[in-house]
Amino acid sequence: MDIIKLEGEDRRLYDLVAHLVMNGKVLAYNLNYPYRTSSDYNWFVATDGDGGTLGFIPVKLEGGRAKINNYYVVNDDSDVFSALLKELVDTLSPDYEIESVTQVRHISNFERNRFTVALYWKRYAKMKLKVSGDEKERI
Repeated sequence: MDIIKLEGEDRRLYDLVAHLVMNGKVLAYNLNYPYRTSSDYNWFVATDGDGGTLGFIPVKLEGGRAKINNYYVVNDDSDVFSALLKELVDTLSPDYEIESVTQVRHISNFERNRFTVALYWKRYAKMKLKVSGDEKERI
């Protein structure tokens, strides 16, 4: 599995995710919330060895915060979730506070990757990356 980081308007992004973000089943996975992108986004895309897309997490960067507000992982594969979240955290945590609006059914995937719940809603939880003392000093 490879994790590719792309800017929000990179043409390769469309090749990797357009067929998914317009798919009715993928939109249903995202509770019918549309996927968005702009130059403010970085996308982390997991691919298999044959160029197929296994999942993606778009992250909006604004004001020192990196905000995850939707994502998709084929079959909710925990290994794909972990690979995407690890790459995202390694890349963005030195410069951004990372938070996520996470579907309740995916909380455990985020918790395994150092996120903690800050607030529960009916279908979602607001989660934040848990930062250790050493990381706080670095930031």
